[in-house]
Amino acid sequence: MGLNATPFGLYVHWPYCTRLCPYCDFNIYRNRNGDHDDLLHAILGDIEGHGRRITAPGPLQSLSFGGGTPSLMRPEQIAAVIKAAERVFGFVDNPEISLEANPDALSEDRCQGFASAGINRLSIGVQSLDDQELKFLGRDHSAEEARNAIKAARNAGMRISADFIYDLPDQSETIWGQRLEAALELDLEHYSFYALTIEPGTAFGVQVKKGRMVPAPEERSAALYDLTQEHTKAAGVGAYEVSNHARNIAGQSRHNLIYWQSGDWIGVGPGAHGRATINGQRMELVAARHPGDYNATVQTRGWGIATKDTLSPKEIVMEAFSMGLRLRAGLDLARLQKRTGFAVPKHNLQNLINDGWLEVDQSMLRVQPKGWALIDRLVLELLT
Repeated sequence: MGLNATPFGLYVHWPYCTRLCPYCDFNIYRNRNGDHDDLLHAILGDIEGHGRRITAPGPLQSLSFGGGTPSLMRPEQIAAVIKAAERVFGFVDNPEISLEANPDALSEDRCQGFASAGINRLSIGVQSLDDQELKFLGRDHSAEEARNAIKAARNAGMRISADFIYDLPDQSETIWGQRLEAALELDLEHYSFYALTIEPGTAFGVQVKKGRMVPAPEERSAALYDLTQEHTKAAGVGAYEVSNHARNIAGQSRHNLIYWQSGDWIGVGPGAHGRATINGQRMELVAARHPGDYNATVQTRGWGIATKDTLSPKEIVMEAFSMGLRLRAGLDLARLQKRTGFAVPKHNLQNLINDGWLEVDQSMLRVQPKGWALIDRLVLELLT
């Protein structure tokens, strides 16, 4: 089972983009031909197939459209997915129904269409409010278009989150401080600030391999992260997760909290991942990766899952620590032990507490500020 009895979500992966960003290593494809109603029908069939096969812990508390660029979907396509999810699983009262969107796809009319379809939260990929940085990042929009998109979303009555990327190769602390203040002046309820990572196989990864780009040094990356924490806390949007900031509890991403708190969720769409309970076992479910293969898998198997693996108790515990310790609230050790029977090795735990990496408050285990960039390493030291 998941570590929570009730949190349950649905993730919908729409893999198409008008442009492939040089830093992105997600399962995405260039949007070349039409509205992809064939993929929509496969997603609807996949939702039905999951409903027949998994043990849902309750109605959905969230539905998240990600990608790719799901804001390329027509509002009626989005409405069809929401209706299918409601029919198969149902929703809690006032669920979070979110859509990732690029600013260039967010006109006033389009935002109103998304709101009418059922979207109540937009996660907007702003990335920067500087046009030269946007050009470097391969984005199609300008800073002005980003501001206009946020205004359009507000006018449509939706909650708003915005993503930003920092730690660009030539970005000093002074420059990032200016960019950060410009972002905070938008006065949003939720922000995600991600350091630029160079992934193998991406356009940036190729440039680094060929010596045409030099990644930022680790020391500066740590300084920019600390600067981000200082500015966001002062602005009233402190971090509730390593990279995510909210003005209050209501502003936090309910869907992402399912991931971080090891809840259950369904993933539909090409390459989507899920965690669900089947015959009493917590399973890792992975959909067929290529859109054509995904469509065919839904037709032949009745759902889009290509691989289905039972997670071992060790894997469940490792995942719970790796995700749960990303939260400032920490990981509830008593709940974890009740669910899995696992108890943290006392010697390892005490050593990390004594060295100032971790703290325990009643049953909540938390990472100290100096360990935020080292969570994966701390988890290994704690559990091995």
